[in-house]
Parts: sequence; structure tokens; C-alpha cells
Amino acid sequence: MEGNPFFEKPAPKPKNWFIIILQSLVILTSIGIILYLFVISPNEVDGPSMEPNFYTKQIYFANRVVQWLNGTPIGKTTGFEYHRGDVVVLQIPNYPAFIKRIVALPGDKIAIRDGQVYLNDQLISEDYLPPALYTKGGDFLEDGGEAQIVPPGAVFVMGDNRPVSYDSRYLGFIRNDWLKGKVFLRVFPLDTFGLIPTGTINYNQ
Repeated sequence: MEGNPFFEKPAPKPKNWFIIILQSLVILTSIGIILYLFVISPNEVDGPSMEPNFYTKQIYFANRVVQWLNGTPIGKTTGFEYHRGDVVVLQIPNYPAFIKRIVALPGDKIAIRDGQVYLNDQLISEDYLPPALYTKGGDFLEDGGEAQIVPPGAVFVMGDNRPVSYDSRYLGFIRNDWLKGKVFLRVFPLDTFGLIPTGTINYNQ
């Protein structure tokens, strides 16, 4: 059988590294696009409204899975839902993207009295705020005014830098479809790299 071309193994073709590298780049780009559209999105802090916890020019990633699963049975089971104390990215039509913190969820009653925040008729403390921070009222939620109840499909957000933050106190409730994800990782500057925990909101007894 020697010399018979039907029984001889063809010589292996040399690898075309250009094609291999190009295919790898296409795959990585596709994965990156999928991650950006459905899983995580990079954002940059702009302005002082979240100081001292977030500063201008810091870059962070937001988890978009929470947005897709929030309010669903899978979200409830896996914990991929919005919670009080979560830092979130939101974008109201005709406004730039904001980074704020959820303070009240659907069904919660929120009020401001003498510069302090009340949730469901109880004074709260927020561990991410400086001690004795004064929270002034706004056009929508006035200090000493009527308490507001968060409707279904919405949240109430505030910035950590309460004296300068433009948030739900002025804008009103934030619809769920205006939310763009939960902030979970700070990536720049490198000396601030780390996970972003959910803040703790406690009822004061």
C-alpha cells in the first residue's frame, strides 16, 4: 500500500496565526459586547453628590443583571434585587446618568423632619453617612411636610452628600425602568479598587 495516495496521511497544513488571532479578537469582542449590554456597564462619577463615598472621575462597574431580574421570582430567589442602601446608576429622560443610593422601596413611607429621615414613621440611621448629617427637604419631599409613599415599580433615592445632591427630594420617585444597575465594583483610581457594599439602614429604637 506504500505510495498509494488513498492510504497516505496528508501533510498537516501550517497554522495561520493571523486567522487564529483574528478569530480570538472577534470572540473576545463579542463577549465584551454581551457583557456590556446585559451584565455590567462602566460608569464615571461626575460631581460631588455622593461624597465622601464617591468622588468625581472615579470609575465603577454596575451590575445590570439586577435590573433584568428585579421583581421576578428568580431575582427573589437569587437575591438579584434592589435593596435599601444599594448604590445605583439611573438615567431620567433628558437628564445625564446619575449615581445615587436607594433609601426607600415600594410601599415604604418616607418623610424628613428637622433634617432627619424617617422611614415608615421611624427615625433611621444610615451607616454610610457622616454622623449628624443634616438632610434638608426639597420641592417634592419637604422638611416637615407630608410623608410620601413609594408606589409600585419605583424607588426613592438620595445622594450621600445631602446638602448638594439633586435627587428624589426634588425629582420625585424614580421609576424602575430608569435604573441602569447596581454599583458593585470601583476600578479607578487603583488605590480605591474594591467591591462596593450595600449600605446599612437601621430603624432607631
